[in-house]
Amino acid sequence: MVTCPKCGAEVTTPVKTWPIPSRKSAKRGEAPKLVMGIFECPSCKARFRAAVEAETGTEETVSVKNMVERIKSIKGELMQTLKNLREKVKTLETERANLMIEIEKLKKMAESKVSALEGEVSMLREEVNSLRDLLGYTEEKEK
Repeated sequence: MVTCPKCGAEVTTPVKTWPIPSRKSAKRGEAPKLVMGIFECPSCKARFRAAVEAETGTEETVSVKNMVERIKSIKGELMQTLKNLREKVKTLETERANLMIEIEKLKKMAESKVSALEGEVSMLREEVNSLRDLLGYTEEKEK
C-alpha cells in the first residue's frame, strides 16, 4: 500500500502501472524489478506516482477492476448530474411560465389604465369645448 502525499490516506491499488527496466536486469534477461504506478487517493482525489512491487498477472486484473470501479463511479456521478440538470430545467420552465402569466397580467393592467386615461382625456376635451361654448370664447390660432 501507498500513502497519499497530500492527506496521508492509504491507497491500495494503482490506476495505471508500467515497468521501469534496469540495465542489469535487461542484460541478464530478467523481468524488471521496479514497477511505477499512478495512484488516485479515494479521499482527496489527488493523483500521484509511486513505486509498486512487481506482480505478475494480477496487475492486469487489478487494473481492470480499478477501471470498472472507476467507470461505475463516473456513471453514478453523471446520473446524479443529469438528475440535477433535469430538476433545474423543470424549475426554470415553471418560473418562465409564472413570469409569462405575470407579464400578461401587467399588460392587461396597462391596457385598462390606458383606456381609462383615454376616457378621461376625451371627457376633459368635451368639458373644455362646452366651457368655450358657454363663455363664447373663440379659439385663437396658436403661434
